[in-house]
Amino acid sequence: MADLASTPTLLRTTESLIDRTQLDGIVLRSSPDVQDTTMDGETVLLDLSTGRYYTLNRLGSVIWEHCTGQSTIADIHAAICDRFDVVPSRALDDLVDLANELIQEGLLQQERR
Repeated sequence: MADLASTPTLLRTTESLIDRTQLDGIVLRSSPDVQDTTMDGETVLLDLSTGRYYTLNRLGSVIWEHCTGQSTIADIHAAICDRFDVVPSRALDDLVDLANELIQEGLLQQERR
């Protein structure tokens, strides 16, 4: 199974910004101030408003590519489970953790559908 715990190079947080009871009603969209590029399965993010860089591994890159404002968190979770050999509950935990971190850093925005 894939080890998803080391997804981003961001720090883990205990505060949850995403309501887990609304996974079908929340879509994620990248902030307009963020530029990204993917190389060798990793995504590098540049926050133009702060000048800070972030690196996402393969799992983080898959999550990021689905953050277009079209896919719900439930859709992204399904894509992760299809792509990686992982226990679904672990995949959801890692997805929500990463999304919360990216939201806190101002790299992602969550919207209700």
